[in-house]
Amino acid sequence: MRTRSIIHATIAVSLMCGAALTAPPLRADPAHPTAKEVNSVVDMLRFRSGMLVNPAKSVSTYAVGSARRQFAAIDKQMTTVSGGLAGWRYLLGTSVFTAAGLNEPRALIVFYNPLIDTAVFTVWEARKEGRRIVDIDWVPGDLVRQANAAIEPRPLWLRGEVYRPQALVDEVVATVKAVDTRFGDTKQIANWRDTLGIKDSRSYNKNVTPMLETRLFEAQLRINALANPAKGEDPKLAPLRTAMVALVKTISTEGFAKPLAEAKDTSAPMKQMLGKINPKTMQGLGPVAFVAGDGHATVFLASTLTADYILSARFAERVSGYALQQLEFIPYAAAYQATISQR
Repeated sequence: MRTRSIIHATIAVSLMCGAALTAPPLRADPAHPTAKEVNSVVDMLRFRSGMLVNPAKSVSTYAVGSARRQFAAIDKQMTTVSGGLAGWRYLLGTSVFTAAGLNEPRALIVFYNPLIDTAVFTVWEARKEGRRIVDIDWVPGDLVRQANAAIEPRPLWLRGEVYRPQALVDEVVATVKAVDTRFGDTKQIANWRDTLGIKDSRSYNKNVTPMLETRLFEAQLRINALANPAKGEDPKLAPLRTAMVALVKTISTEGFAKPLAEAKDTSAPMKQMLGKINPKTMQGLGPVAFVAGDGHATVFLASTLTADYILSARFAERVSGYALQQLEFIPYAAAYQATISQR
């Protein structure tokens, strides 16, 4: 079945290379990193971790000059709809990243959140104290993948009638590949806004930024509804919440044996891969997105402790509640490698 071919190829890559299950997020040259590249990635990871806990402190540490003002502008946009801390946690907490020019005086590091199809472009300048951010903005995936593209309200993976886990993989691959292609020449870093067509900040903030705010707000609103009981909520949320909590508790303490016995539609290769995962790598797991249809729901789980993977759990609605039907584990780096190797 073609819709699952990349996921199955991902399994093969992961089983051949155990490190793929805990591989670092996507980056410019994972095969032969230089000392400069490693140091740049360390600075970036510290920045990302700080933004999940204390954005103000992280910005003060890693941003300089006009970048601090741009951070404040984005933070204000987020606060308008969802709260600055919550916004940054969701936006960066479930983002993969790719980079260009890590050996150059100025490097481009792009954080991409596939769930809301939004990328955070950051330009890092090498300084005595380490890399520091000198420019930043958030951009819809549509503009990353194609110049002058029409921007649709929904993230790419939620458009049309498609198998959602596969659509999420395809979206990540297409967007990261577009960054690597469009900014493969490090000379493009200085003019990254021109390349994306967002140089006119006034027009961009008026016409495009509100769409990003809405995507972020809607995603957080849905997750909040699933995670937190509320008076007058949709009656289907409570049993789905119960099923999700039980799944998270089991796989983060005991592993996947019991859930796999229940999830009959999980493919044999996927069962093999999930069976090799240490429960300790599932710590901090929580819902980051969900989609529901007539008689079924799919919950996507990830951990802010690592942006390496996402777990998809499809449930079928029953009189007694929601029953687990299928599990898909997607390590992003391995998925990207498997897809590129097939082309």
